[in-house]
Amino acid sequence: MSDLSSALQRGAARLGSYVVGAPLPTGLVRFLGVGLTGLAVQTIVFSVLFRFGADKSLAWLIGMLLATGVTWALNRRFTFGASGRRRRHELLRYALVTAVAQGVSFALFHGFLAFLPLIPPQIDVILGAVLATSVSYSGQRFFTFAPADAAADTEPKA
Repeated sequence: MSDLSSALQRGAARLGSYVVGAPLPTGLVRFLGVGLTGLAVQTIVFSVLFRFGADKSLAWLIGMLLATGVTWALNRRFTFGASGRRRRHELLRYALVTAVAQGVSFALFHGFLAFLPLIPPQIDVILGAVLATSVSYSGQRFFTFAPADAAADTEPKA
């Protein structure tokens, strides 16, 4: 583990102890780091498209699609590891969980737009994403990246 990675883990453990009274699990810390990366991708894409006149919903959707690709690759590599399923099956599971979590985020985004019109839409994007994180983590951990059993959707051995 690199010095930076170790420092981030120690910092996250301290933050977890401060916020929830106990160190945060390593997988959750990595998931949150990947999620922040995805949130940055989505927010930047949304902001650029919105700045150039794109519809808010379309800008949100394009940002979400790009962020989903980034987060699948990063979560597979750093957070959960490969499930043992064929990539396309794992990716379909990831997309399903992401669709549910992003549906929650999208609904919250539009709720904030409607009921809190003075808040900048970028803040609405962030609030929706933060609140949908628990749906996403649970689904990715227990469904997408859960170890594959001896089912037919596992990777063939080389």
